[in-house]
Amino acid sequence: MSTPIDYDSVICHIQATSKKEAIDEVIDKCSIFRSLPDLNRFRRAVHNREAIETTGIGHGIAIAHGKIRNLSHVQVALGLSECGVEYDAKDGLPVHFLFVIASCPTRQFEYIRTLSALLRTVRSPEVRGELLQLDDNYECPDPLSSQGDSLMKMLADQHFSWLWKDQEMQV
Repeated sequence: MSTPIDYDSVICHIQATSKKEAIDEVIDKCSIFRSLPDLNRFRRAVHNREAIETTGIGHGIAIAHGKIRNLSHVQVALGLSECGVEYDAKDGLPVHFLFVIASCPTRQFEYIRTLSALLRTVRSPEVRGELLQLDDNYECPDPLSSQGDSLMKMLADQHFSWLWKDQEMQV
């Protein structure tokens, strides 16, 4: 029997409104990354990858990623931004859902499988529609309403909990 995942270790609310600070906030707040062999090297890898081309794919979603050696499995965290992050996304819109993926260069198949499934999920018209509904609960710069907070967590649990199922064994 597996231990249930501690969602506070993989999902966090972020306050940053710029790309670099938002990525750093997810890495710092989501405790899943504390087990990485070299957290600073991972942080640099994510920022270096982001400098090549934005990972803001549109519809309020970004999937930042970096590779680090000696990692036994892909790790994924999700930062939720009520007010949005200026991310230079492909559609020019702010990012509200910032996924950060850590993987090992020697585990490329696992990384591609995770990224592919994540992209399939966020490209679903149903999921995108639900993401857009969340905008009705934003009154920035005020904090997210309790109803909006509940909706964000429910959406993350409903559509993205599969990301952390494999990590349950690692907890």
